[in-house]
Amino acid sequence: MYADRLEGEVTGFLFRADDGGYAVLRLRDDADAEHVALGALAHLHEGQRVVLTGQWTTDLRYGRRFKAETALAAEPRTLAGLERYLSSAVEGVGPELARRIVDAFGLDALAVLEEHPERLLEVPGIGDKTRDRIVAAWVGDRIGRELEVLLRGHGLGTAAIRRVLSTFGKGAADVVTRQPYRLVAVPGIGFKTADTIARANGVARDDPERVQAAIDFALSTAEGDGSCFLPEASLVERCFTLDIDRTVALAGVEQAALSRRVVRHPADWEADRPVYRAEMEELEARLARRVAMRIRSVAPVDVDVQSAAKHVGIELAVGQARALSTAFAGGLTVITGGPGTGKTTIVKVLAEIARRRGETWAFASPTGRAARRLAEACGEEGKTLHRLLEFNPRDASFGRDESSPLEVDAVVVDEASMVDVYLFDALLESLPRKARLVLVGDVDQLPSVGPGQVLRDLIESAAVPVARLSEVYRQAAESSIVRNAHRVLSGEVPVSAEREAGTRDCFVIEREDAEELARTLVTVVTERLPRNGFDPRRDVQVLTPMHAGPVGTVALNVRLGEALNPTGEQIVRGNKRFRVGDRVIQTKNDYETDVFNGDVGTVARVSPASMTVSFEGREVEVSADDLDRLDLAWAISIHKSQGSEYPAVVVAMHNSHFVMLRRNLLYTALTRARRFACLVASPRALRMAATRTGVDDRHTGLARRLRYGAALAES
Repeated sequence: MYADRLEGEVTGFLFRADDGGYAVLRLRDDADAEHVALGALAHLHEGQRVVLTGQWTTDLRYGRRFKAETALAAEPRTLAGLERYLSSAVEGVGPELARRIVDAFGLDALAVLEEHPERLLEVPGIGDKTRDRIVAAWVGDRIGRELEVLLRGHGLGTAAIRRVLSTFGKGAADVVTRQPYRLVAVPGIGFKTADTIARANGVARDDPERVQAAIDFALSTAEGDGSCFLPEASLVERCFTLDIDRTVALAGVEQAALSRRVVRHPADWEADRPVYRAEMEELEARLARRVAMRIRSVAPVDVDVQSAAKHVGIELAVGQARALSTAFAGGLTVITGGPGTGKTTIVKVLAEIARRRGETWAFASPTGRAARRLAEACGEEGKTLHRLLEFNPRDASFGRDESSPLEVDAVVVDEASMVDVYLFDALLESLPRKARLVLVGDVDQLPSVGPGQVLRDLIESAAVPVARLSEVYRQAAESSIVRNAHRVLSGEVPVSAEREAGTRDCFVIEREDAEELARTLVTVVTERLPRNGFDPRRDVQVLTPMHAGPVGTVALNVRLGEALNPTGEQIVRGNKRFRVGDRVIQTKNDYETDVFNGDVGTVARVSPASMTVSFEGREVEVSADDLDRLDLAWAISIHKSQGSEYPAVVVAMHNSHFVMLRRNLLYTALTRARRFACLVASPRALRMAATRTGVDDRHTGLARRLRYGAALAES
């Protein structure tokens, strides 16, 4: 795309993020005309001369503005600009001191700062301490400018360069030139970018540092995809895709194992020969030890589960009574089952048993919405696991650990399929030695976003007591949502409600063309469901497998937003646009406001600097700097819906989603609906989703470690 160019002097800021990111600024060009520019410009300063490239845009509310993609800063050309620059860019220099510096040195002031800083003492009012403070601030800004020069040519944008500077500080330029593979640790910079910089600096293709960086990157990426290790052959192939010769990669793995950078298990133990990052090896081995200890550490007790159930008005089936008894058989129990099998009933009765025994039980879940549903079910306080363990986001630590354990007799974790190895490790460490742990979840749902598949591994290990709820109870069995969910688990395509007897609460609408599918979905949400008593802005959630594409979240949010909330006050920051009345979803945990990843709210008010979002009646103010934590939520990904339920769910599935389509994805989408579900899908995509398994198989070793005891950990 053709890029426009805008050059001039920064005269002021309309908005400026504190992190060197987004900004809206005023700029005066050489013809003395004022313009407004926006983009990743917050690192600039008043008085600087800048050259921007990007595109001119016209906003109905704000008028003509320049959307900058790149920014190249130069020294000020005028005395007035130099004064503004010094007073805005150099800490310790205010407008009056900036004027005196410019009076003393004119346009040579920056050269004095750079080459002869001792001359600052010639300026009235500047002593040794003030001079040192000014010089330190100037050096810091110079590092940023040097970094711009080093990295701009490698395709890094201003925001990425700011992240590099934030990560490595004064040593950033040295890292780029001498240790470029450390750049992989910076969010948004992958191996290939770091490798391009390294190769440009003369690093050879078979350099050992390059090979080790590729191995580290491959293993870290695998963890990001949910695995705890990679089979050696797979690791070598991943390195090959990073332009590492297979023989060289294999030798690199051997060298990394010798230096304990990775742990490679013996070939005669398992055919896949697992290779772990050393930290993940230690974590998974520790988990196995803690699980084994937990199982043995708590003695079984007899509990009158039937009496407790009757007290809360529940008549237990045989399977439910057995599951409740299993929860008291030892220190760790798994209770698993699909929709309609009574998991909520189990939690209710467990809470009553705890009250009867006079014990302190904690009830928790990985997400905020699931924790609130848990509290409603059991009548006790429900917390997120992070809140229960007193997570500190500043240093990513937990306040509850071995030295400061939870003061509880037991913990019940609902939606346990969403718990990854890191969170499970923190939970086990925080438990008193004699406390019970009950994990409740549906093992057929999508696994955790983070590495591991804890619930599945515990079940498959055969080392942990497991109660399986398999009987679908009468009321649930009448629901076509529940029947279709179980069909999916059997590899069958869901059946539309008009084709069978029973509750008409689950329909399938077949559409082959993506555009037609999207139009039909919008019609279902905006016309058909309202005729059946559902408020499309409050009760209906659209789910789709992917973000990109014609029926991904981005495109569907545009369509649904235009249909459901086309006008109103709005706030715009970069590519984010929110209107009053928009449904939004939190994409990052915010422990200070108690708003968590996956929480859905509604925009209540907006102002130029912030907007207020109502999360289930609780209003939270979000600054303009933090809008990247929110996305529109008329349509969300199926992964984001985990742990949540909605009155009505409309699911889009199209052939273009083929990379994601699999059984647990479709099953998870269907089971998010409480009262109504509609699948708007191409027949082939639906068949693919119902019949495909194993697409997201994860490489994890917890089940094997538990099965074979300490053999793997000691190898």
